[in-house]
Amino acid sequence: MDNIKATKNQKEKTFPAVIVKVIDDFKVVINRGTLHKIRKGQQFLLYKLSEEEIKDPASGESLGYLEITKGTGKIIHVQERISTIESNKREPSERRIVRKKSMSPFFSSFTGEEEEETIVPSGRLVPFDDPIVGDKAKPI
Repeated sequence: MDNIKATKNQKEKTFPAVIVKVIDDFKVVINRGTLHKIRKGQQFLLYKLSEEEIKDPASGESLGYLEITKGTGKIIHVQERISTIESNKREPSERRIVRKKSMSPFFSSFTGEEEEETIVPSGRLVPFDDPIVGDKAKPI
């Protein structure tokens, strides 16, 4: 039981991480690394907390602060105490539908219109939404 409590307390101290440098719109550096068991390829959510505390209207109890997402990314480089996260969101795929009629009148009664669909994946990354030093990051 004490091990579970110790692990939970350690995780609470490890996350959220904080953005300590914005390299560009697609890459940021956080203040966690191999010392915090961060590994290459790990997925992260970047966010900031709302300024206004959310309260339950019935009880008045605090529900915390809203996490305003700034994007998702993956760890691309890990050092002892810092890691680099790169955006992993891509633009939506292009979708193209081509309709062709059958060449033979005999087959057209059986096949009608033939539909071919082509999906072209996009290779373009979407930048993070205005990340700044002090924003938070947590694994997802």
